[in-house]
Amino acid sequence: MDKGRYKWLVVAVLSAFLVIQAADTYIISAVNPELIREFHVSYVTLGLLFSVTLIISTLLYPLWGYWYDKYSRKFLTGLLALLLGSSTWLNALSGVFSQFFITRMFTAIGYPTPSGVYTLTADYFGPKSRGRAMGFINAASPIGYLLGIIIPLTIIGLGLNWRYSFFITAGLSIVIGVLIFLLVKEVPRGAAEPELEGKLTSDIYKVKLSDLWKILKNRSLLLLFIQGFFGVFPWFTISFWIITYMTLGRGLSDFTITIVMLVWILAMVAGNVVSGYLSDYLFKKTPSGRAILGAVVVFMSALLIYLTMYSPTFGGFFVLGIFTAFEIPMAGPSVNAAVMDITEPELRGSATAYLNFFGSAGSSVGPFLAGVIATAISLQYAITVISSLTWVVCGIVFTMLIFTMPKDVAKFRNIMKTRADEIDISREGQL
Repeated sequence: MDKGRYKWLVVAVLSAFLVIQAADTYIISAVNPELIREFHVSYVTLGLLFSVTLIISTLLYPLWGYWYDKYSRKFLTGLLALLLGSSTWLNALSGVFSQFFITRMFTAIGYPTPSGVYTLTADYFGPKSRGRAMGFINAASPIGYLLGIIIPLTIIGLGLNWRYSFFITAGLSIVIGVLIFLLVKEVPRGAAEPELEGKLTSDIYKVKLSDLWKILKNRSLLLLFIQGFFGVFPWFTISFWIITYMTLGRGLSDFTITIVMLVWILAMVAGNVVSGYLSDYLFKKTPSGRAILGAVVVFMSALLIYLTMYSPTFGGFFVLGIFTAFEIPMAGPSVNAAVMDITEPELRGSATAYLNFFGSAGSSVGPFLAGVIATAISLQYAITVISSLTWVVCGIVFTMLIFTMPKDVAKFRNIMKTRADEIDISREGQL
């Protein structure tokens, strides 16, 4: 297989793991009624389970990010896939809720995978094609969300025990883990950078603890982290409350909600893929291209969510929702690619981990805040105001990035050129 096709095979395998990981994350919401009936637990207990799992994965992001920068990303990702599969399998075998709770905690260990997936992908795709690769990888999350709902509902609908849905995702995770070990090749960090392409025969750049401070001194990275914190407010608010709103606020049937969610999720997948190509196109025009796209997207998102939520008819709500679902994920690939555009290859795992750490911290606030506002006013107002305001904040941050990115991209390119010169001098000295 030629190099061009092979790197897309790598993206496909890594994306497949992220699909299953996302499915495993959201599958718990679909089996909640079954857990309540079988284990006789309360909403509070299930909420605690979800929160503790999220906290564990959040705290582990910096650690896994550092390990991804120091050790083989292929090995760690394959290991996490096997760990997620085996822990989910044990999760399904739980006889009492205490066992289910404990084994569910172990699944959280495998959630920080994106840190390795993004940085490994960045070393297969150069800066001018990196956005489209990130677009396909980001599309894994909505696909996983869809599978996480469809698999258990289908299993339960067929009259089978809810545990079979866990066996399916666990088995798929183990299979993908094996495929990662067999098909994915580790590449030197920085191998896809134009200055270093063809010059790196081994992985000579690895993180040192003393280097991590560089991440926090990068202005554009700090702005991306701030954007990441506020950017997840709408996502988790909408994903947590939108079905409740359609049921109670719009009076839609379960069948109608299923169709709406299916169409919207497919629109999200398309939005991720299209935005990856747009991100690369704009980046070729200007170093600020990804930031420009991000700013336009989030400002438009604030308007579209308002128009969707306050549409007086179901037709308007559904159609405007399609445009909204297509548009709101379009900043994601630009953010992930932008991190790679300004971060030394041996620090990208940690930088991505910090981005996800801030995002996870923000994700824990949105649903609760929406619940408070919904109680005081309405769920329609809560979803709209939280999403619109935080996307406006993100738009302001992206606007600031338009002015900081050129300098940081130029600084990064100079570092790569210096490294290339050092490699050339070293080779000349060995002749």
